[in-house]
Amino acid sequence: MEYLAKSAGETIIQHTENLLKNYDLLKKYYPEIPVNWSLLRLICKYHDLGKINELFQQKIREGTMKKEGEIPHALLSIALLPVKELKKVYGVADVKAMTYAIALHHERDFSQLTKDQYDNEIGKLQVPAKHFPFSELGLPFPNEIKRPDARFYRFLHRPSSKDDYFKLYVMLKGLLNRIDYAASGDYPVEYPANFLSHNMSRVLNGWKQKSPTGTADWNEMQKYVEQHQNDNLIVIGQTGLGKTEAGLLWLGDNKGFFTLPLRAAINAIYTRIRDGIADKANYQQQVGILHSDSLAVLLAEDSENEVVELDQLANYLNETRSWSLPLTVTTLDQTFDFVYHYAGFEKKLATFAYSKVVIDEIQMYSPDLLAYLLKGLKEIQDFGGKFLVMTATLPTYLLDLFQSQGLKWEMREQPFLDEDLLERHYLQLIKDNLSAEMIAKLYQKGKLLVICNTVRKAKEVYQELSTLLPKVEIQLIHSQFIRKDRQQKEQEIMEFAQSNQAGIWIATQVVEASLDIDFDLLITELSELNGLFQRMGRCYRKRSLVNRNKPNVYVFDGGDNFTSGISKSEYSIVHDEIFSLSKKALRSKEDGILNEHEKMSLIAATYTTEALKETSYYHQIKTMLAWLSVTENDDKSEKEVKRLFRNIQSRAIIPRKIYDDFTTEINECVRVLTLTSKEISQQFKENPSIIRRIYRSKLDDYKISIAEWLFIKCAQQNQVQFKEIGKYEGFYIVDGKYAKNYGFETLHGVEEDRFF
Repeated sequence: MEYLAKSAGETIIQHTENLLKNYDLLKKYYPEIPVNWSLLRLICKYHDLGKINELFQQKIREGTMKKEGEIPHALLSIALLPVKELKKVYGVADVKAMTYAIALHHERDFSQLTKDQYDNEIGKLQVPAKHFPFSELGLPFPNEIKRPDARFYRFLHRPSSKDDYFKLYVMLKGLLNRIDYAASGDYPVEYPANFLSHNMSRVLNGWKQKSPTGTADWNEMQKYVEQHQNDNLIVIGQTGLGKTEAGLLWLGDNKGFFTLPLRAAINAIYTRIRDGIADKANYQQQVGILHSDSLAVLLAEDSENEVVELDQLANYLNETRSWSLPLTVTTLDQTFDFVYHYAGFEKKLATFAYSKVVIDEIQMYSPDLLAYLLKGLKEIQDFGGKFLVMTATLPTYLLDLFQSQGLKWEMREQPFLDEDLLERHYLQLIKDNLSAEMIAKLYQKGKLLVICNTVRKAKEVYQELSTLLPKVEIQLIHSQFIRKDRQQKEQEIMEFAQSNQAGIWIATQVVEASLDIDFDLLITELSELNGLFQRMGRCYRKRSLVNRNKPNVYVFDGGDNFTSGISKSEYSIVHDEIFSLSKKALRSKEDGILNEHEKMSLIAATYTTEALKETSYYHQIKTMLAWLSVTENDDKSEKEVKRLFRNIQSRAIIPRKIYDDFTTEINECVRVLTLTSKEISQQFKENPSIIRRIYRSKLDDYKISIAEWLFIKCAQQNQVQFKEIGKYEGFYIVDGKYAKNYGFETLHGVEEDRFF
């Protein structure tokens, strides 16, 4: 009799052999992983042996979901472990970690099980065990089949950070999960990290060939990180110094994650690496992009060049999401949610144990995300991984928080600056609120970028300025455009910045650190110093001042009031205390040239622990850190953690105008999403899973996110309609105005200040 592991007919022996192949790949590519390799190999062999039980075999052959009285096979697998013999070789802690890794390798609810039921099913293993070919896996026939005693496994217990074998358990279970999922999904658990070092040298040679003198070299910052590849680093470097290249040089030929706070920035860096650094023929085995809209990015890129091979795209997405690629460009919520220690977190933390992670633009994270980041970096450090924090401005209180969390790093005393580009900005502070009238007076020619704190303010300025300057080309970009219009806007502003055109773009924080653009003049509201200096990086990005007697940056600080979006409420775009500190710091400076040294000195002097420790902003970080520590062993589900981590306070909707204009396209998406897998296969001749992903992505092209409170208000006024997609899915249509040049507005014109 053959003992099956999968409904497709794969036997336990075959499945286990596939695990061992992936085990061999993992060990070959990353032999330095801090894990007991022989124990991991044994776990691969034993993890599914519990499937020999009669109820599981009946279920597989009958094609049913579950049999009456069946218990999770992983609990039966540990009854086949030769615990006494293993203890003699490895010791109690290792065997305990091994036992729990197998018992919990599937996230199942054991709460309804009783010990009597468990022991009864273990007793029934005696019969199938007599016929199972253990020798084919190089395993001895079990001398006894019994539940491991309490020294090695306590019924219904889940290991936590309080257990002395916790780190051993995380590494074994996490890597077993990675290997098992790869074997089941028929993809390699890892690809080799062997392209960056060679290809970065190729990039440098390309620069030399383009140089008029035939010479080029990495700059001081890039050389520094390359020399410190084995260290945790914090690097402060001026905008435009090549931090992306520095991050890649530091990663070298190691498994790496490049994290950024904004999807537009992720898209841009992924494209740069894919097209300019990775091997063209093999990029899908080298670099991946991972965020909530990554499928849309891949579809858009591929459709410009060639017909999309859907099976290939499905494999690429799956391998990226499974962390099989050596380099992943991603967001914090896709990676650092492991800090909650939810059921199944181990595979992420175990991977970080042999990885290097780059954190770019750390100053842009909210207090709760900073807390996640601090706790995550500490756990990564404790498990053996490395981190590089790169930023143009680093508040000193952050360094104190790093130290208080026990993080260790190297950092050069002086920031990295471009001596030829120290003076790029002449700043004039205006103690008033930003207005279209003032912008019209200040603008004369060239490229002007206006940055407002909120969508509402940006729209107001756009409308009024269009009336005041009817002959000037004026464009608007913010978050309240449907996705396909937003992507077009991002492309248009980058093309405009590189052209010889004159005109005005009005924007929100969406351009603060996400788009590689360069304007001649910046007019902005004050949000806070970090944000201001990021905004200034969009003006004279890589060029020195031409006119040293005339401002190229005007900052409106609100006068005696707050600027738009700033308040004492929870909806403020930045904490009001941080805004007030920033305003005070700016007012202490005279108008004039603000060089790079002065920018960094202002940040260091303003954002001190002493200045912030009594603020609600700082208190929020400390409270979140404490809460994470207290709740990390609460057995939250992964779905719950995703919701907590993203701090979801918004709702994806389709504006009524968009639904009316694109009813045919939207209904086609709905039609496909309601088809059965068989119907999709018959119609498209493709994998149903990737077809569903594609049509969900197409549907998302017509969506925007609005604040949850605004959604509720619209619903209370009967302005919301729900459209069902099958039994468990659907979308909301919200009444309101929408224009391609203006974006969305609810019927009463009320908008959420926190959105940008």
